[in-house]
Amino acid sequence: MAGVKPWADGPFALIPPSRTGDSKENRVTGTRLLAAEMSIVHNCILRGINSVYVQCVNVATSGSAKDKLDFANYAYRWYAMMQEHHDQEEEYVFPLIEEKAGVAGLMEANVEEHKTFHDGLAAFSQYLESVTEEKEELDGGKLRAIMDSFVPGLRAHLDHEIDTFNGLDKYEDNADWVKVFKESTDKIVAKNMESVEYRQRALPLMFLLHDKSYGEGVWESFPPVPWVVRVVFQWLYMNKHWDWWRFAPCDFAGTPQELPFA
Repeated sequence: MAGVKPWADGPFALIPPSRTGDSKENRVTGTRLLAAEMSIVHNCILRGINSVYVQCVNVATSGSAKDKLDFANYAYRWYAMMQEHHDQEEEYVFPLIEEKAGVAGLMEANVEEHKTFHDGLAAFSQYLESVTEEKEELDGGKLRAIMDSFVPGLRAHLDHEIDTFNGLDKYEDNADWVKVFKESTDKIVAKNMESVEYRQRALPLMFLLHDKSYGEGVWESFPPVPWVVRVVFQWLYMNKHWDWWRFAPCDFAGTPQELPFA
């Protein structure tokens, strides 16, 4: 519709709940629940890069020097989240899946796909480091060209990975998958939360990139944090870099908000 500003649901399409068979009326369980939860994380990744993609040119052409620096820091935090996600998959998640499924190499194709956009992701981070260190000024066209070099491949990978998780249903009886992954995730999160830097620079994106209304609110319970805990953490830690987070697609309550430079 004419006059409607772009948002973080494009240009790279989100993964709908229907990909895993999840819905408010018929919630998935077992390995399909793992696939749905991975879809949530992947959509956070996609909203993040979409928000960078649709705002970068306007920030560079009409933003102040502070806007450009803040935006580069926001985009860099997306990169750090993305890199951490893939590192944790390769170090913890994929080996655990192969162990419980009893199939060596089951996740190898997904690891190989990580390599297909490695160079573009590295170029993205290196350029943003140069901007945040004020070695060069933000060039929206240059940043968008870097994204064009790797995000289509990243988007395809995120979709393929959901196919892999959907396919785990053939190993449904091998383990209590939800319990196993909750225990593993809880350990990872607990370790991360020991770091004040994580609470200030990484944790906020878990809230700011998740739209609770998406898919008729089927995933509104994510992240599984009581609202009072979220408010306390917001006050103590997550507001520290609010100048960066103003470019995010949602507020801390998971409500979509207008992108300031879209």
